[in-house]
Amino acid sequence: MIASSESVEIERPPDDVFRYVADLRNEPAWHVDIAAVPPDTPAVPEVDRVVQVKFKPFMGKTEGTFTAREVVPGSRIVYQGDFAGLQPVITYRVEPAGAGARFTRSVEMQPRGFRIVMTPMMKMMVPKRNRLFVQNLKRVLER
Repeated sequence: MIASSESVEIERPPDDVFRYVADLRNEPAWHVDIAAVPPDTPAVPEVDRVVQVKFKPFMGKTEGTFTAREVVPGSRIVYQGDFAGLQPVITYRVEPAGAGARFTRSVEMQPRGFRIVMTPMMKMMVPKRNRLFVQNLKRVLER
């Protein structure tokens, strides 16, 4: 099992942060592994709606999906990802923190098949990437 949870405090109201991260069309601005999200993607995720996502090349793949499994307006979104044979569960959580918001991005996945041999590398890589993504989000939203 690979698991990573990274948080960052953002000097913006929690509702602003939630609105921004809920809109998958904003992902390429802060999630540097995502190249594009279709422009007709709804601003608010819909449970069980599959969204096609273009990733930067990874293991020869560039196509993947995000499917919202849970949406709690203003506070939490749980996505099921599907990319390059991996199916991470990605959770976005927003909560008040001082005068701003705390954003937490959690990732859990269990590599299967031949990808199991990549588990040690992914256990190091996933937390580093996750940390980068939340720091990018802070930078983008505090501009």
